[in-house]
Amino acid sequence: MAASVAAMTANLASKLSLSKQEEPVDLRNLCSPAKGFMAPRFYLVGCVNIARAVEFELFRSVVRNMWRLANPVEVFARDDRFLFSFISEREKNCVKRGGPWGYQRAMIFLNDYNGFSNIMAVPLTFVWIWVEIKGFPPALTTAATTRLVGETIGTVL
Repeated sequence: MAASVAAMTANLASKLSLSKQEEPVDLRNLCSPAKGFMAPRFYLVGCVNIARAVEFELFRSVVRNMWRLANPVEVFARDDRFLFSFISEREKNCVKRGGPWGYQRAMIFLNDYNGFSNIMAVPLTFVWIWVEIKGFPPALTTAATTRLVGETIGTVL
Protein backbone atom coordinates (compact mmCIF):
# COMPACT_ATOMS: atom_id res chain seq x y z
CA MET A 1 0.00 0.00 0.00
CA ALA A 2 2.75 2.45 0.99
CA ALA A 3 4.66 1.59 -2.17
CA SER A 4 1.65 2.32 -4.38
CA VAL A 5 1.07 5.69 -2.66
CA ALA A 6 4.74 6.55 -3.17
CA ALA A 7 4.52 5.54 -6.83
CA MET A 8 1.38 7.61 -7.37
CA THR A 9 3.02 10.61 -5.69
CA ALA A 10 6.16 10.25 -7.83
CA ASN A 11 4.02 9.94 -10.98
CA LEU A 12 2.04 13.07 -10.11
CA ALA A 13 5.21 15.03 -9.31
CA SER A 14 6.77 14.06 -12.65
CA LYS A 15 3.65 15.20 -14.51
CA LEU A 16 3.62 18.57 -12.71
CA SER A 17 7.32 19.35 -13.09
CA LEU A 18 8.75 21.18 -16.11
CA SER A 19 10.92 19.34 -18.58
CA LYS A 20 13.95 21.04 -20.12
CA GLN A 21 11.98 22.05 -23.23
CA GLU A 22 9.03 23.61 -21.38
CA GLU A 23 8.75 27.24 -20.36
CA PRO A 24 7.22 28.40 -17.07
CA VAL A 25 3.59 29.47 -17.43
CA ASP A 26 2.92 33.22 -17.30
CA LEU A 27 0.09 33.63 -14.79
CA ARG A 28 -0.43 37.37 -15.38
CA ASN A 29 -3.20 36.59 -17.88
CA LEU A 30 -5.26 35.09 -15.06
CA CYS A 31 -6.17 38.62 -13.93
CA SER A 32 -8.01 39.36 -17.17
CA PRO A 33 -11.78 38.88 -16.74
CA ALA A 34 -12.14 38.30 -20.50
CA LYS A 35 -10.02 35.13 -20.31
CA GLY A 36 -12.53 33.41 -18.04
CA PHE A 37 -10.04 32.55 -15.29
CA MET A 38 -11.39 34.95 -12.67
CA ALA A 39 -14.51 34.08 -10.73
CA PRO A 40 -17.24 36.65 -11.47
CA ARG A 41 -17.57 37.59 -7.80
CA PHE A 42 -17.56 40.82 -5.80
CA TYR A 43 -16.00 40.99 -2.36
CA LEU A 44 -16.12 42.79 0.96
CA VAL A 45 -13.84 42.18 3.92
CA GLY A 46 -15.14 42.75 7.41
CA CYS A 47 -14.48 42.33 11.07
CA VAL A 48 -16.60 42.61 14.17
CA ASN A 49 -15.44 45.23 16.67
CA ILE A 50 -15.64 42.86 19.61
CA ALA A 51 -13.08 41.55 22.12
CA ARG A 52 -14.40 37.99 22.35
CA ALA A 53 -14.30 35.34 19.64
CA VAL A 54 -17.12 35.29 17.10
CA GLU A 55 -18.86 31.93 16.61
CA PHE A 56 -18.60 31.58 12.83
CA GLU A 57 -21.73 29.54 11.98
CA LEU A 58 -23.96 31.82 14.05
CA PHE A 59 -22.37 34.95 12.57
CA ARG A 60 -22.81 33.64 9.01
CA SER A 61 -26.46 32.83 9.66
CA VAL A 62 -27.17 36.21 11.27
CA VAL A 63 -25.46 38.13 8.47
CA ARG A 64 -27.33 36.26 5.75
CA ASN A 65 -30.68 36.90 7.46
CA MET A 66 -29.87 40.52 8.29
CA TRP A 67 -28.85 41.47 4.75
CA ARG A 68 -31.86 39.78 3.05
CA LEU A 69 -30.25 39.46 -0.36
CA ALA A 70 -31.84 37.79 -3.38
CA ASN A 71 -28.70 35.67 -3.89
CA PRO A 72 -26.87 33.91 -1.05
CA VAL A 73 -23.71 35.60 0.17
CA GLU A 74 -20.79 33.30 0.86
CA VAL A 75 -19.00 34.00 4.14
CA PHE A 76 -15.50 32.74 4.92
CA ALA A 77 -13.54 33.15 8.17
CA ARG A 78 -9.96 34.43 7.78
CA ASP A 79 -8.31 34.82 11.20
CA ASP A 80 -10.25 37.64 12.89
CA ARG A 81 -11.73 38.82 9.58
CA PHE A 82 -14.48 37.65 7.30
CA LEU A 83 -14.57 37.51 3.53
CA PHE A 84 -17.98 38.13 1.98
CA SER A 85 -18.40 36.96 -1.61
CA PHE A 86 -21.33 38.25 -3.69
CA ILE A 87 -22.63 37.18 -7.10
CA SER A 88 -23.88 40.69 -7.84
CA GLU A 89 -22.02 43.99 -7.52
CA ARG A 90 -25.38 45.64 -6.85
CA GLU A 91 -25.96 43.42 -3.80
CA LYS A 92 -22.43 44.06 -2.54
CA ASN A 93 -23.03 47.81 -2.80
CA CYS A 94 -26.43 47.48 -1.06
CA VAL A 95 -24.72 45.84 1.90
CA LYS A 96 -21.88 48.37 1.94
CA ARG A 97 -24.20 51.36 1.78
CA GLY A 98 -27.06 49.88 3.80
CA GLY A 99 -25.31 49.91 7.17
CA PRO A 100 -24.12 50.51 9.68
CA TRP A 101 -24.35 46.83 10.55
CA GLY A 102 -23.94 45.24 13.94
CA TYR A 103 -23.55 41.83 15.50
CA GLN A 104 -24.14 41.16 19.22
CA ARG A 105 -24.07 44.91 19.98
CA ALA A 106 -20.78 45.43 18.14
CA MET A 107 -20.14 47.26 14.86
CA ILE A 108 -19.25 45.33 11.72
CA PHE A 109 -16.52 47.17 9.82
CA LEU A 110 -16.62 46.57 6.05
CA ASN A 111 -14.41 47.55 3.15
CA ASP A 112 -14.02 46.66 -0.51
CA TYR A 113 -11.68 43.83 -1.44
CA ASN A 114 -10.24 43.04 -4.87
CA GLY A 115 -9.94 39.28 -4.36
CA PHE A 116 -6.15 39.25 -4.84
CA SER A 117 -4.35 41.20 -2.15
CA ASN A 118 -3.64 40.10 1.41
CA ILE A 119 -6.94 40.20 3.27
CA MET A 120 -5.16 41.42 6.42
CA ALA A 121 -3.90 44.51 4.56
CA VAL A 122 -7.44 45.81 3.89
CA PRO A 123 -8.08 48.77 6.22
CA LEU A 124 -11.04 48.26 8.54
CA THR A 125 -10.94 51.51 10.46
CA PHE A 126 -14.23 53.14 9.50
CA VAL A 127 -17.95 52.47 9.19
CA TRP A 128 -20.05 53.40 6.17
CA ILE A 129 -23.02 55.49 7.33
CA TRP A 130 -25.69 57.67 5.78
CA VAL A 131 -26.61 60.92 7.46
CA GLU A 132 -29.91 62.72 6.95
CA ILE A 133 -30.15 66.36 7.98
CA LYS A 134 -33.73 67.32 8.81
CA GLY A 135 -35.01 70.87 8.62
CA PHE A 136 -32.27 72.06 6.26
CA PRO A 137 -33.38 75.17 4.32
CA PRO A 138 -34.00 74.32 0.64
CA ALA A 139 -31.88 77.27 -0.51
CA LEU A 140 -28.84 75.70 1.16
CA THR A 141 -29.19 72.22 -0.31
CA THR A 142 -26.24 72.54 -2.65
CA ALA A 143 -23.37 70.11 -3.14
CA ALA A 144 -20.95 72.57 -1.50
CA THR A 145 -23.11 73.00 1.63
CA THR A 146 -23.76 69.28 1.90
CA ARG A 147 -20.02 68.55 1.66
CA LEU A 148 -19.22 71.23 4.28
CA VAL A 149 -21.75 69.78 6.74
CA GLY A 150 -20.66 66.21 5.99
CA GLU A 151 -16.98 67.00 6.56
CA THR A 152 -17.76 68.19 10.07
CA ILE A 153 -18.89 64.62 10.82
CA GLY A 154 -16.08 62.76 9.04
CA THR A 155 -14.78 61.82 5.60
CA VAL A 156 -17.26 62.39 2.79
CA LEU A 157 -17.18 59.82 0.01
